[in-house]
Amino acid sequence: MKKFKFRFETVLKVKEKKEEQLKREFMQLIALKIRQENLLMEIEKERQEKAKEKFNEKQTGTDIQTLIFYEEYTNLLRKQIEETEKRIKELQEKADIKREELIEASKQKKIFERLKQSDFNEFKNLVLKNEQQLLDEIAVNKFNRGEQKNY
Repeated sequence: MKKFKFRFETVLKVKEKKEEQLKREFMQLIALKIRQENLLMEIEKERQEKAKEKFNEKQTGTDIQTLIFYEEYTNLLRKQIEETEKRIKELQEKADIKREELIEASKQKKIFERLKQSDFNEFKNLVLKNEQQLLDEIAVNKFNRGEQKNY
């Protein structure tokens, strides 16, 4: 009996590779988003520290140049926070799209995996049926030979 060969094996392999590629792309987007979120926390922490320093400088009666520096620097940090939040939002949107693509690719792959399993089950049943027919034929032949010897 010949070996089982799935008729859509090439298609299944392509679907598997596509799913793996989409997984990698999705994970890269998530990693980028996490890095941006960490950066955002660092910038916010820096802004809070500078705001405290500015407040302390005001309390001690420092010169106007130092206060202007703190004001400009906190404004710069605020802009960086806004830009980072915007990048995080964009990355989240891209990740959501990639997740949907990944889910669809996964569904497509599973369709072919189920088809492969179904074809394999049919193949096994056919092999068992053929083996049973062969065994039946051997038994009939043995019976006929034994019957002929008795006459």
